[in-house]
Formats: sequence, structure tokens, C-alpha cells
Amino acid sequence: MRSDSDEPPSPRSAGVDTNEFFLPGAGLSALLIHGLTGTPYEMRYLGEQLAARGVRVRGVKVAGHAGTPEELGAAGYDNWYESAVNGLEELRQYGEPIVVVGLSMGAVLAARLTADQGESIAGVVLLAPAFFLPTTITLALKGIRGVLGSIVGQIYLLNPGGSDIHDAAAKSVHPSARLMPLSAPLRLLDLTAVVKPMLPRITQPALVMHARRDHTCPMRKNLGYVMKHLGSPEKRAVELEESYHVITVDSEKERVAGEVAGFVERFRVAPQKRAVG
Repeated sequence: MRSDSDEPPSPRSAGVDTNEFFLPGAGLSALLIHGLTGTPYEMRYLGEQLAARGVRVRGVKVAGHAGTPEELGAAGYDNWYESAVNGLEELRQYGEPIVVVGLSMGAVLAARLTADQGESIAGVVLLAPAFFLPTTITLALKGIRGVLGSIVGQIYLLNPGGSDIHDAAAKSVHPSARLMPLSAPLRLLDLTAVVKPMLPRITQPALVMHARRDHTCPMRKNLGYVMKHLGSPEKRAVELEESYHVITVDSEKERVAGEVAGFVERFRVAPQKRAVG
């Protein structure tokens, strides 16, 4: 989950490309899924690094994101998941192995997609997975839902802290919205409740990366839970020392990209010859 800022975006962040993207490659495809209140921008550096190694990359825009707070408030977690499914369907046409890579809420969607699609997905990468928020925030969200009930969808939050990023330069250009609908983190809680029981069904090779200093999704609880419950016979955890939550753009983004590239490369096959005309 992202923290949004109550300040207008800086001139530099206002010019950042938040669109979904496709980068050509051959022999292997990667589906990249961003996090809650995030945009495809937070996956673009990783995508470019993979593409530089010849990987075909599709960075999706999750439904309701990269737009207005009202658009995010109108999207449910099934709409989010549909975005991931659509991205997967686009990559299927190439007939080559597909690895799914998700950040934060995107990691939860990646886990659901991997469990659902089985052999259609060769491997999965979970970056700073958002299966658990800080306990105080989770309790507060559940309490608010219990008290406010049906009017939760009408409430929007100001988040003055900005995105949870250690690197000051990266944080200064990171796209952020002024408002977040209260319904969004509540729907994330609902999504995690659906996906947690699915983790044992994931048997594909898995890479899980998390930062020890993550303030949004505590590392110990998330990493420990995922590694314990993933059904993958081959799974590896990587802990980062300097970064905060948005590890794809933070202080160790180069290491993140290198680890992901090394993981996905094992699935590469000889490129398929495609008919012309």
C-alpha cells in the first residue's frame, strides 16, 4: 500500500510517466504488477532492466489506479485482479514462459494469479508482499469498518508522509496522489483474506524480497508467513538492508532488478518463430 501526499506533486513528479507499458523481448515474458495507490511507474525501472536482458515485459495498470481518488474508490479487488488476468492473457499469445512479478498489493495479486493459473505461469516474484499491514493500522481499519459500515466508501484520507521510500531523490519524483479512499486498504484486507489460503497451492519456483525497514508492510510478519505457507519446493527469500517499502525504486533498486533478472533468466527458451502476415 502507498502513502499519498497532501501536497501537490513536484514539477518533476508531475512529468513522470505513469502509463502502463510494453517492452519487447523474446524467449521469456514478465508480467509486472504495481501496488495499491501506485502506478506502473514504480515497476518501470525493473521492467527496463529486464528488457535490457532480452525479456519481454508487460507492466499493467491495475484497475482504478493512476487516476482520480474516485476511480480508485470505485474499483474492487476483483477489478484489480482482472487487470492482472488481462495482462497475462496478452503475454500468452507469445507461447513462451511467463513469470509474474508483483510489488506490495501487486504481489498479493501475483500470488492469486499464480495459484489460479497453475502451469501457465513458470515462476513468481513477490516484492514487499502486502499480506499484513502494521497491527495498529489493521485494527483501526477493521474498527472503522465496523462503526461506519456502508458509508466507508464516501471517506477519503489525506496521507502527509508520502511514499515509504528511503532514497530522498527517488521519493521526490515518485508519483503520489493527495487523497486515498478509505475503501482501498479495506479491500486490500479482503483480498489478502482470499489469497492467504491459496499460498500452499503455489508450487512454481518463487523469489520473495522484502526490506527490513519497511514501514508499510512489516517484513518479519509478511516474509515469515509467505515463506512458511508457499507450496513451492524451490523458494528463496532476500532481505534488503537500506530500502523501505517501494523497493523497486528505492536505494537498492539495482540489486532488486539483478535478483529478479537472475531468477527469471532460468525460464528462458528458444524464441518462438511467429508467422508473418
